[in-house]
Amino acid sequence: MKIAITGGAGFIGSHLARAYLDAGHDVLVIDTLVNGSRSAIDARARFYQIDIRDGKLQKLLQQERPDILSHHALQREHAALALEELSMADADVHVRGLLNVLDSCVGASVAKIIFASGGNSLYNQLDRVRVAHAEDHQAPLADSPGLVPIKEDAPLCPQRPYDISKVAGEWYVRYYTRQYGLAHTILRYADVYGGPSGGPDSHFAQHPLNYFVHMLLEGQRPTIRGAADEVRDHIYIDDVISANICSLERGKNQTLHISSGQGYTLKDLYAVVAHALQSQIEPVFISNSLVEAASCVLDNTLARQILGWRPAIDLTTGVQRTIVGAAPGAQFIAPSVVAPSVIAPLLVGAR
Repeated sequence: MKIAITGGAGFIGSHLARAYLDAGHDVLVIDTLVNGSRSAIDARARFYQIDIRDGKLQKLLQQERPDILSHHALQREHAALALEELSMADADVHVRGLLNVLDSCVGASVAKIIFASGGNSLYNQLDRVRVAHAEDHQAPLADSPGLVPIKEDAPLCPQRPYDISKVAGEWYVRYYTRQYGLAHTILRYADVYGGPSGGPDSHFAQHPLNYFVHMLLEGQRPTIRGAADEVRDHIYIDDVISANICSLERGKNQTLHISSGQGYTLKDLYAVVAHALQSQIEPVFISNSLVEAASCVLDNTLARQILGWRPAIDLTTGVQRTIVGAAPGAQFIAPSVVAPSVIAPLLVGAR
């Protein structure tokens, strides 16, 4: 099978390209290298340095005629940009760029697009808990033992330009399926971590857990910003890749959560990493009263049923692999030795 990957030099895209190549597929990587790395691209793949907004993309796909296009190109958030500039930048890549990708797929008779979407930040879990308690006449919210795992049909409530543009992208993908017969699978990812870590500024280290590993290995104090007690769903990169492999032939015209189904706070993640590395370093906490905590756990039942997939890497194993990827010779406590009280998830979704 011939597969094109937009954003194929990025964190998920480069891992995905390698996995497809290992499985015997013919892979072409499309990337601007603005957010990706040339060194991350597997030498077996054909690389095209093209922006997804460029008209040359249509000619390229018509020449290559891929069977499937995996869309993982993204506009990384830039804190230095003003809100109106950030909104325009996100829309330009995630909407205008996506439309060029979709038109190019139709023109090249691509059979299917796999669309990487957001996950945790697309929903408002707090509102869902309040509604559930009000409808069921249960105890007050503060007495609730946990949050409700969110299913794919839950109302969306994107708050940031990035998430808004991703939701718009999902609807454009569905529109092209209805109008042009371009089959799709939309994958809503939990927060993805793992893989090699090239330092806090590397595109491989965007997840807080990767950052914690890097800082502790360097003997430095990490900074935890924002809502340290906010619960989010986190998933190891290998589980994301296996879901994408399953999506090559399954999940037609479906929207699926690719998640662990378990929730952890930033404090929890730091505790696991610090325990594994036997570090006594305390992090620096910087709160932001303007940021409202939006805890969320994603129910992955549908992905299990439709794709025949299930997450296989638990948090402690994921931490071990992340440490090995960052520093192969580093000493750490094996997952089986980590105290259960350190790694117990606050929330458990569908299993």
